[in-house]
Amino acid sequence: MNVSSVLPYFQLILAAGNLAIMLYALSKFLARPHDSILERVQRIEVKIDELEKSLKQGNDRFRDQDDTNEVLLTSILALIEFEMQYCSEEHKPISKGLEQAKENLHRFLSKR
Repeated sequence: MNVSSVLPYFQLILAAGNLAIMLYALSKFLARPHDSILERVQRIEVKIDELEKSLKQGNDRFRDQDDTNEVLLTSILALIEFEMQYCSEEHKPISKGLEQAKENLHRFLSKR
């Protein structure tokens, strides 16, 4: 076998290898946007999960605040009624502001 007869086969093998390498590089190049989009979607999903968790915790905090507000309002109403009863037992006049505060509080609580 002489070199001139084997040379075309080597050139064919090298050309095929070169083609395979180029196709591999092209497939990697074309897959890059898909990979970056997939990575971005995963980061966004993690961020959404964090936001939903934060929102749930915030809603729980607001619910607790609503419960606290309800307790405080009923306590204030009880204090107003106690003061009005005390004034009537001591034969003292009940101030208009106290009566108005009781009416306003009843009106507010009835709307809730």
